[in-house]
Amino acid sequence: MSRPSNKILITGSNGLLGQKLVNYCLDHNIDFLASANNDNVSSLCPDDHFTILDITNPKQVKAVIDHYQPTHIINTAAMTNVDACEIDIENCYAVNYVGVKNLLNAITGSNTHLTQISTDFIFDGEKKLYNENDSIGPLSEYGKSKWKAESFLLGSSHEKITILRTSILYGTGESLKKSNIFNWAMTQLREGKELKIVNDQFRTPTFVDDLVQACFKVIDKGVNGVYNIAGGELHSMYDYILLLAEYVGADKKLVHPINSQELNQKAIRPRSSGLMIAKAKQEIGYVPTDFVQTLFKIDPAI
Repeated sequence: MSRPSNKILITGSNGLLGQKLVNYCLDHNIDFLASANNDNVSSLCPDDHFTILDITNPKQVKAVIDHYQPTHIINTAAMTNVDACEIDIENCYAVNYVGVKNLLNAITGSNTHLTQISTDFIFDGEKKLYNENDSIGPLSEYGKSKWKAESFLLGSSHEKITILRTSILYGTGESLKKSNIFNWAMTQLREGKELKIVNDQFRTPTFVDDLVQACFKVIDKGVNGVYNIAGGELHSMYDYILLLAEYVGADKKLVHPINSQELNQKAIRPRSSGLMIAKAKQEIGYVPTDFVQTLFKIDPAI
């Protein structure tokens, strides 16, 4: 369990991961300050543990950090809509890169530890599975912005930095701006609707509770560096939805395979961006939840 003396600043607390981190802190009596760039949406987060914070505003970042004096920052604030990042490039880099710079600049020279959440989309997809030392080659503006942030952190003099790379984060939360494919597919299949799912994009999706586990293992063990945090299996998105169809008892014939070209997404995705998690298992004791078991935890019908 985390030490009581820790003070955790959580950015992006209205998002899925941010909400789950808040819940963890409440459950484990950990001092925290949640922050987001608009009003608090979590019914569980007390108002006196929340503040408005736009990480793209350096003065606001410094003021919040100077006032709260966190021992740790977990930065979950990000623009994660990959296709929207292709359209609004300026905002994409403002949040995903400049915001990270502002956080680091505000803690440079202190003992505050920063955990940055990154992505498998920094890779080009030419391999099936990637470890932490593999060559970088982002294909989308989203991937490029996240890698630019990583590069800045890795090149800084501040030693207390941990980067956690994830893949298709999923789970359930309150008033989320962005849903995820698994919750959506459950509802659609239970209603007997047909789905078209890409069969040539391969991922290792990350269950949000597993990422929360990793964030606090990083804090408890005091580790720095880069870690892949993802599920333990690599499948095509089509195969994942077939597993989900089996879970809900839907006819698998409702799920139709299509390729990426047919889907016509604005941003180019890596063909395969599976994350190898051996390092996280060995060094921080990370244990991913079996994919089918996670469905019981995110199922809206339960």
